[in-house]
Amino acid sequence: MANPNWVKGVSANPGGRRLEKPFVDALRAALNQTDPKTKRKKLVAIAEKLVECAIDGESWAIQQVADRMDGKPHSESTLNVNDNRSLTELADAEIVARIAELRAGRAEPVGRNGEAEVDTSQLN
Repeated sequence: MANPNWVKGVSANPGGRRLEKPFVDALRAALNQTDPKTKRKKLVAIAEKLVECAIDGESWAIQQVADRMDGKPHSESTLNVNDNRSLTELADAEIVARIAELRAGRAEPVGRNGEAEVDTSQLN
C-alpha cells in the first residue's frame, strides 16, 4: 500500500544527494599536487611506498595491495539457532523473532556449536 503522504512523481528529496564531500575533495587535490622535490604526483609517491613496504614483507602492505588489486574477499557467516538450522534456512520473521527474544532476555544465547552455553559454576 502506498504512503498517502507521498505524491507520485514528486521527489521527497528535490535537491538530491549532496555531491560535495569536502574532505575527499581536499584529499584529491592534495594527492594530485606535484612534489617540488621529486617532480612526481604525491599519489604516485604514496603508491610506490606501499609497493616498497609490500616487497619488504610487511603483511599489512601486502594485504592492502591485494585488496586494491583483486578486491576484498567476501566473508561468510553461519549462525545456528536452537533447532540447529542455519540462519540462511530461516524465514525473515523467524530471524526477527529470535533477535527480539535475545534482546528481551527470553532466549538463551547459543555457543559456536549451536547449543546453549553452559554456566559451569552452577554444576556440582
